[in-house]
Parts: sequence; structure tokens; C-alpha cells
Amino acid sequence: MIRHSFLLLSVLVVFTIISACSSTPKPPVVVEVPVSPMIQAQAYADSALDLFDAEDYMNALTQFNTALNTFRDAASVATEIDSVNHKIEKMQLNIATTHLRMAHESYEAQIYPEAIEHYEAALEVYDSITAPITIEADALQQNRVQLYSNLALVNKTAGNFEAAITYYDRILAGDPNNADVLNSKFIVLNNDIRDTDRAFRVLRDYAEASNDANAYLMLAGKYAENGNNTEAESNYLRALEIRADGNTYKSLASFYLNTSQWAKSNDILLRYVGTNPPQEEMLICYRLMGNNYRNLNNNAKMVEYFEKALLIEEDPQLALAVASYYNGRSNWAKVISFTTMALRGNARNADALLLRGNAYFKSNRFNEARTDLELIRNDPRHGTNATNLLNAIARRRG
Repeated sequence: MIRHSFLLLSVLVVFTIISACSSTPKPPVVVEVPVSPMIQAQAYADSALDLFDAEDYMNALTQFNTALNTFRDAASVATEIDSVNHKIEKMQLNIATTHLRMAHESYEAQIYPEAIEHYEAALEVYDSITAPITIEADALQQNRVQLYSNLALVNKTAGNFEAAITYYDRILAGDPNNADVLNSKFIVLNNDIRDTDRAFRVLRDYAEASNDANAYLMLAGKYAENGNNTEAESNYLRALEIRADGNTYKSLASFYLNTSQWAKSNDILLRYVGTNPPQEEMLICYRLMGNNYRNLNNNAKMVEYFEKALLIEEDPQLALAVASYYNGRSNWAKVISFTTMALRGNARNADALLLRGNAYFKSNRFNEARTDLELIRNDPRHGTNATNLLNAIARRRG
């Protein structure tokens, strides 16, 4: 019994010792908690934005791409509250914007291949967004069109003319009436590629398809620039058939004027005046018609239309021209009237003072004549004539 008690005691001692030993503190085991893919993706995105703000676009682009791929990897485990699809699209738009910044820098540095590469990369991003969430579909399309324009410009500048035409065509596919783009495409075909037939076919096909007056005006203008006045006139007249408005009348009248067809120019201007346009337009027409009649050596008609213009707005040069005409016909009252108008614009105009002084003299208004002529007695051009008239006045009064 005593032995059994000893054995029991021994067991208890050993158990106690083992228990005591097992309670000795051990170093804690560090267990790494996996980082959420969404949190990691957001960290990459935040880093990319910081780099972008610092204008470190290359590294920003790398981080945006890493964030995009991480968001995509997280999509399968993301919850609705994570809005992962929104974040994916935002990364795509950020990537496109970064490419645009890099393209602009390359273009400014005249590194055109790099600029084209970045513009095309941005366009590829926009094209990949088929169902936009964070950007309006119209705004996305406007971004595409702007990139088409940029790519057309850079390719043209780099001498890649056919590539430029491709991008002009992409714009025209959605906006066939874009006159600026049609004009740019024409210039590349006509001036750079030097394919005149193809260039004019672009404008001719558009004009015929649209039956638009502006299209025919553009086509006519290009024919005129190339010296093909027959085709230019034909297309101007076609535009006038479609739309007889001020712009069309003036365009055709200017064409006739520039090709020295002054009578035809006046016919068109007279038709325009018959539509009773605003006063400022009437003024332009009357001045042009007066100049056309001067070129036709019809001074009576020239003065008629210059006088019409002067009734709308005084002009010293026109008034002096009219006064000179009446001086040659000894109409002293008209000379005095129109030189007075000219002198309202420039009180020291020696030409006007001589004409009016002479008209006063011929009208026996000697005091007024002397006042004008004394002002130009020492004029290098008219001093002699003024002195002679002053002497004649002295003799008359003597």
C-alpha cells in the first residue's frame, strides 16, 4: 500500500512537472492575413494617380494597367458594394487619358511615331468600352471623334497621307456634312497626294449626294482656286439654284469680280440688292458695284452707286471720288457737297481743299474759297494751283 502510494505520488509529480514545463511561454506565431484583391487594386490605382499628378506618365501607365488587371482578377469574388465594373471602366479611362498626355508630349517634341502610337492606344481603349457606365455614350463617341481628328493631323504632319485620309473618313462616316473635314481631306488629296481627280471626286460626290448649296459653293471655290473657271461658274450657279441667299449671291459675285467679269458681278449684286438685305450688306454691294462700273469705264454708273453707298455711310475716299467726277462736269454744288463730306473725315485733306476751294471760286464765293486755299498755299502738290487761284481771287476783288 505504501509502495502504491509512492508510485501514485511519483506519477503526480511527473505530471505536475510536465504540466509546468508545457505552460512555459513560447514566441507567438505570426499569421499573415491575405490582403483583399480590391484593396490591393485600389492601392495600385491611388499610386497611379499620384504618379499621373507628378507627370510621371510612363510609371502611371504601368500602375493603372496593374490596377486594371487586379480589379479584373477580383471581379469574380467582388460584391455589389465593391462596384468593381465601375472601377474597371475608370481605370480604362485613366489609361486612355495617360496615353493622350503622352501623345501630346510626343507631338510637341515632333516625335510623330510615338504620338501616333499613344493616340492609337487611347483609341483602342475607347473602342473596348462597348457599354459605358461612368461616361455618357455621346461623350465617349466625341472622344473617339477627337482622336480621329488628332490622328489625321499627326499622320498628315508625319507624311502618312493615306492614313490621314482614313481618319478623315471615320469622322465623315458619322458627320458627312462636316465642311472642315471635307476641306481638309480635299487638301491632302489635292496638295499632298496630288491626286486631283480623287480630290474633286470627294467634293463632287458629296455635293451631288447632299444637294446642299454649301457643298456646291465649296466645290466651286476649289475649281476656282485650281483655275478651272468653267466648272467653278457651273457649280456656283448650281448653288444659286438651290439657295438664293446672301452668301450664295456674294460668293458668285466675288467669283465674277475676281475673274474680271465685272458686268456679271454687277448683275448678281443687283439681284441680291433686290432681296432687300440689311443696310450693311447694301453698303458693301453698292461699293462693289461702283468699283465694277469704274473697271467698265462707266463713270456715271460708278458715281450713281457710290452715292447710294454714301447715303448709308460716309466715306472720305468715296466722297472725294464722287467730288472729282462732278468737278470734271462743272457741277460746283455737288463738288462742294461731297468735298465737305470728305473733309469731315479729314479736315486737312489737300485734295478736297483744292477741289472745294476751286468750286467756291467758280461759284463766286471768294471768302470761302480763300479760307480753303490759304490752308494749302504751301502744299508740295497743290500749292501752285492754290496760289494761282488766290491771285485770281485778288484780281477779281481788285
